[in-house]
Amino acid sequence: MVALVALLVEGALLLAGIAAAAVLWARNARTAVRNRILANLTDGSAVEGVLWQRRGRLLVLRDAVIHERGAQPVSADGEVLLDRDRVLFVQARYGGGA
Repeated sequence: MVALVALLVEGALLLAGIAAAAVLWARNARTAVRNRILANLTDGSAVEGVLWQRRGRLLVLRDAVIHERGAQPVSADGEVLLDRDRVLFVQARYGGGA
């Protein structure tokens, strides 16, 4: 009987932990969306634009500008898709989005 109660309590704690992790993931998934960001890439370049959405491993930027060392910034036509593996870090300017 004691083992059954312990098993039920352990299961309830596990479910509560999973639910809490899901809430945190959902909250963080929307961080910076629709705000202007600067994505610094692993190759030393950067892309500035409005983070429009996240599609799996991709960050979708609109109204983007490409910044490369030693060159003038270049506006990009359409959407820019960035693989998260290429992103070193992101700087967000809240309130400056679309």
